[in-house]
Amino acid sequence: MKLFRRPQAAPVAAGYSIIDKQLAISGELNTAGTVRVDGRVDGTRHRADTLVVGGEAVVVGDVEARDVVVGGEIRGNVIATGRIEIQANASVTGNIRAAAMVLEEGGVVKGHLTIAPAGAEVPAIPEPRRLELTPSHSMRAVGRG
Repeated sequence: MKLFRRPQAAPVAAGYSIIDKQLAISGELNTAGTVRVDGRVDGTRHRADTLVVGGEAVVVGDVEARDVVVGGEIRGNVIATGRIEIQANASVTGNIRAAAMVLEEGGVVKGHLTIAPAGAEVPAIPEPRRLELTPSHSMRAVGRG
């Protein structure tokens, strides 16, 4: 009989990565694990199983993940096959497509939202129309509509 046991280490989630607040990365993230961003990531597309964007973090580029938790800022479109959570001081500037969403009071979304269960037929997001100032100082609509 053993009187003293060696303490068991707490299980660590496989594939958990952290981008510290002093770190800025240019390029794409691509992992089957979880990524927590507390710094800045600039790229065209970022893929992860779970993406956590810390309170002071900025992620620039489109995001594809099962679950996304936003405490800071995402500048790009987000596709979450599971759930997206936008916390009170967070912002997303881009279109969001997710199976489920939590938007806390104070969270900001600037874009189209499409919330539908996984596998559901989802219509394409239309190209936005914008106004353009012409040299004669008149305005005209640009884009589809």
